[in-house]
Amino acid sequence: MLSELTYEHTQVLAKPTLFFLAGNTPFKLARFFVITFILTVAQSDRVLGDTIYLTNGTVLVVEKAREEKDRVEYQTSEGVKRIPRSSVQRIYHEMPGPRTAAPSRKYGIAVEDQASSRPSVIRPALTVPTGTGTKEKEVSEEIIKRLAQNLDDDPGNPRSKKELIGALNSYASLQSIRGDLQGAQNSLERALSYDKTNFTTLTNFATVQYQTGNYRAAEDLLLHAIQIDARMQYAHYLLGEAYYAQDNISQAIDEWKLALQLGPDPNIQTRLKKAEKEAGTHNELGTLQSAHFILRYDRQVSDYRLGQEILFALERDYRQLSSDLTSIAPATVTVILYPDQTYFDITQAPRWTGALFDGKIRVPVKGLSSVTADLNAVLTHELTHSFISSQAHGRCPAWFNEGVAQLQEGKSASGYAKFLAALKLRNQLIPLTRLESSFIASASEVAGVAYIQSLSVVEYLVLRSGRQAIRDILDLLHQNYNFETALKLKTSQTLVSFENSWQMSLVQ
Repeated sequence: MLSELTYEHTQVLAKPTLFFLAGNTPFKLARFFVITFILTVAQSDRVLGDTIYLTNGTVLVVEKAREEKDRVEYQTSEGVKRIPRSSVQRIYHEMPGPRTAAPSRKYGIAVEDQASSRPSVIRPALTVPTGTGTKEKEVSEEIIKRLAQNLDDDPGNPRSKKELIGALNSYASLQSIRGDLQGAQNSLERALSYDKTNFTTLTNFATVQYQTGNYRAAEDLLLHAIQIDARMQYAHYLLGEAYYAQDNISQAIDEWKLALQLGPDPNIQTRLKKAEKEAGTHNELGTLQSAHFILRYDRQVSDYRLGQEILFALERDYRQLSSDLTSIAPATVTVILYPDQTYFDITQAPRWTGALFDGKIRVPVKGLSSVTADLNAVLTHELTHSFISSQAHGRCPAWFNEGVAQLQEGKSASGYAKFLAALKLRNQLIPLTRLESSFIASASEVAGVAYIQSLSVVEYLVLRSGRQAIRDILDLLHQNYNFETALKLKTSQTLVSFENSWQMSLVQ
């Protein structure tokens, strides 16, 4: 790897850690890291003290730098190294204090975007009935009131009932688009009160329940709908999703097979293959439940007591996140504890991940007998992803998702200020537009940089606008604004200008 660098002083470094991209990467960022920076680290993986800025733009972070008349000397694990004084632009001497840990290679990750090799759960739009006599965009509370009056005047008129039920379904669709799922639920409950066998109302109501995490309620509605018409593929598909979300894998497989008998569908086929891969392992797992969580665990590596401790920690985190991020929290979250290798076999996640959220929280826990501080941080991180997913419905860029999750687990990017400043000085920060999709396909070194940047940007947002800014942006995403618009409404800056402001703050 050293041969790919063009810096004349690389030979003086003692086993440096190189944070640059080589070869073809998912983000195609090699041009940003052709000669990025050289970071000397101690054997304990802790970032060292002084920073040497060279005239050619290269940055050395070393244990201790000392200026002589015609040279600069610095300490490495192999002894004292020297470089000409003329090649040094300036030296930053860090004040004594606790050393900052280097980026960890174990990260929690969210996999939600459609570009991922593991498809996310589809969140279908509501169906707008045809033949109701009104167009969707024309439906309003006033029209619904008028149609309800028509039915009150002639309760036995089937046309009046059909028009009102259709209007309520259409209005629920508009409410769903606006992010008002509670309003949509109310409209559909009203529609169902007029006809409990209306297939469209049942499946729309099931969709809303599924979107809010009420998987059991969605299951009951869909079972009723299928009794009315078993030939509708969508009902079997969504019922499979409701079963899968509750980790009833075998039942999900059965429904998706029935759905495929009604016609080919590549998405359902993909979901079926994923479920079949999990089925053997998950059928052997134990189950514990609490108010908001379904916990599945391998009895050979976890026990009932650990499961109860984890549920207690999750419920505590659930209350905190409900306060910090949103009052519209997911009703049910499935958490699966795996032996280490099984986790990687099932998720196909890279080795640098320490947990994963892909609609369910998946955590490797081999060797753990209690909820350690590290495990609690992992649970908080992944549960944050679950909350964001329930709010943003796929509209949240990965950098914001991962930045907020790290912030919620108690991390800070302040210890990497020089690290980020060095990248800024070389114009080698990863553009946020290249951090919109999941980091899961990244090499560990790239992921480390991406996570640190993401946390730093979110901390900058909080510094400027307060913690409430995160909640406000998620609320706007829930209302179906895209992220760029939500950020501009909150900060009065475009994403580009906000990113530029953050970058400038790194070197001030």
